[in-house]
Amino acid sequence: MVEKELTMTNLIKHKRVEFSELFYDLVFVFAISKATTLIEHLHNGILTWNSFLDFFIATLFLIDSWMIQTIYTNRYGKNSLFNMVIMFIKMGILLFIANMIGPDWQQYFHYLCWAIGTLTLTLFFQYLVEFFRKSTDDANRESIKGFLWITGLGSLGFYLAALLPIYVGVSILFASILLTFIMPIILLSKDKHYQVNLPHLIERISLLVIITFGEMIMGLANFFTIENFSIYSVLNFIIMLSLFLFYFGEFDHAIDERSSQKGLFLIYSHYPIFIGLMLITVSMGFLLNPEANLLAAISFFYIGIGLFQAAVLANGPYNKHYLRYSKSYYCVQATLYLAALILSLVFASNPITVLSVATIFALAIASHFIYFYVTQNKKYSKSNWGFF
Repeated sequence: MVEKELTMTNLIKHKRVEFSELFYDLVFVFAISKATTLIEHLHNGILTWNSFLDFFIATLFLIDSWMIQTIYTNRYGKNSLFNMVIMFIKMGILLFIANMIGPDWQQYFHYLCWAIGTLTLTLFFQYLVEFFRKSTDDANRESIKGFLWITGLGSLGFYLAALLPIYVGVSILFASILLTFIMPIILLSKDKHYQVNLPHLIERISLLVIITFGEMIMGLANFFTIENFSIYSVLNFIIMLSLFLFYFGEFDHAIDERSSQKGLFLIYSHYPIFIGLMLITVSMGFLLNPEANLLAAISFFYIGIGLFQAAVLANGPYNKHYLRYSKSYYCVQATLYLAALILSLVFASNPITVLSVATIFALAIASHFIYFYVTQNKKYSKSNWGFF
């Protein structure tokens, strides 16, 4: 029992994010940008199902590969020469993969499968080395076995897809990506010994969210030129700032970093956050595109913001005890969302009204959290409740 408590204490203690991890993240700046381009082009004013499916699978793969690498680094990673060399190799492979992400990805299908298979295989070798390390105890070996199955079966699936014609291989490719996404839920939820360094994991995931916000800033940059600057520029900027405050209020201030959660919910709840932010980024441009179907653009925007808002709020049960959201808090947030959606659909023919409603909504959900956070901190006599 004492040994278990000591292990938990060591895991909860903040693990420093290494410069090599931050350097590794830079390749995802480019990769996320390439994935977003899959949903930037409209056909007859709307986004096609095939384009959205390509975007979803590409985003799922990129986030999944980043997550599995991050979990390894979180639990076992050290700035050893072996780990750094593997990380640099993966950066090169990811650049190769990212350059094949696009509307014409099918013509690179077999190269793509070989590259994804090799990327997954490098993760397999990292876990394999850790498995046979003398200092690894039996409990950690049990956890590592799960990741060996995930990365091993995944790489086999990708290599098999590379050997088959595209009309057969594409189904195996998609199935293998979904397999590496689903298997951690099944294997790790049953693993009693699995645990993460939660402060490190929160910081790492938040940094990838910042990269995704960076993609939003690049999208907004077109609105901040002498020729294009207008009220739309200001409204879109306020929406972005409000979403940032809403997210980092939850994950930088409210969430309990000392909880004993396995981190699985934290990880999987971020998939809709990433996808939601990317949908919002693209739909901001659609709302002002004369060729876009406005009803479709509004729906696209609110699907994105709904995914983002719901996923952030879903982490409420893991907050510090005095910052856990009540049912009334969730009701207010849901009411604000529904009111904004309905008003936007009613005034769909007027883009400035739609964007104004969206701005008020984004400000409202962020302000609602800030008010809740300040009043709760003041109520429980916490030192950081003030505005200044």
